[in-house]
Amino acid sequence: MKNVLLISPGNGNGGIRSWTIKFIDTFPNSDFNLVFEGSFSYRSSKHFENTFYRLIDGTRDLASLFFRVRKRLLKHDILILHTTTSGSFGTLRDFVLMRLCHLYNVKCIMHCRYGCIKEDYKRKSFWGYLLRKTMKEYDQIWVLDSHSADFLKGIDVLTDKVFVTPNSIEVSPRSVIEPKTYKSVAFIGNLVPTKGLFELVDAARKLNDSVKLTIAGPGSDDVVQKIKDLSGNLYGDSIIYLGRLNNKDVLSLMEKIDILALPTYYPSEGFPISILEAMSKGKMVISCDRAAILDMLTAVDGSPCGMIVKEKSVDAIVEAIQWCQDNKTDADEMCKKAYDKAINCYDTKVVYNLYRSLYNKVLQSN
Repeated sequence: MKNVLLISPGNGNGGIRSWTIKFIDTFPNSDFNLVFEGSFSYRSSKHFENTFYRLIDGTRDLASLFFRVRKRLLKHDILILHTTTSGSFGTLRDFVLMRLCHLYNVKCIMHCRYGCIKEDYKRKSFWGYLLRKTMKEYDQIWVLDSHSADFLKGIDVLTDKVFVTPNSIEVSPRSVIEPKTYKSVAFIGNLVPTKGLFELVDAARKLNDSVKLTIAGPGSDDVVQKIKDLSGNLYGDSIIYLGRLNNKDVLSLMEKIDILALPTYYPSEGFPISILEAMSKGKMVISCDRAAILDMLTAVDGSPCGMIVKEKSVDAIVEAIQWCQDNKTDADEMCKKAYDKAINCYDTKVVYNLYRSLYNKVLQSN
């Protein structure tokens, strides 16, 4: 058995943490065994208030993690370090752990779990310098999207070590993708304004009775109140807010809708799980060209399997929904292609086979 030391968040509410839990629970250990160490333990109540508290918490986390990893390496049973990162302060952790692991001849994989890698890499600050130095010394760099991969592969010292590793989902076989009216639209996820939430509500107002918009996910009181204010007399009728749903209810809602709308311009967007879930159920997706989303909504044959709209544009969202309603046959075909993309490229078995092949590849490298 080949042991892989996985460094990733084990607590919190982020997408990386969700990926971590699934990966630990479902990755088959026939060839590789995951040894998990949580990447952070300290989070003060003021952690997200300012940089000072983030730095203090990050320093404590790094010190704790360093000694835990070193203790594990002293057993000489780790072959690969697999660290997940969202950049920023995490880059310092990635650098320190990589240097430590190389002392024990352990191969190192840097799994970038965010989409603004190009911007971070080109930054002229200390963090940009550290990211460039860190990536240079890792044995493999995994990214979520082809845009990031193409950029990094254009750098001589990184060309041969960059690989696209998408998120995964269990895709159930479907013999038929049902035709749709494209009147039922949903936003599913954290209620973050930069996810295009308010633009979507404005679009639903413009469409009036021709759509029903359902919003599901946790959000602050201020955001929920603004949704109500923007909805006006449509709130509770054609614009509905369900609050936070458990996973079972989310999947049930996903089965009932025609369109998942996520017109996001969120700076740290990565590989939205809600889009992946919608594709796996043969639903139409309307979103923006952020991070891996364009890759996701490009079918196996290279044609669109979802709709990309302009960021921050209410009119673009309206036009996309109206196009679906006016061109139902073409829209249904796009939904079928979305399902095909999900089962052929993003099914968990497919993605885990890719992970295993890259683990073997890094062990064979000089």
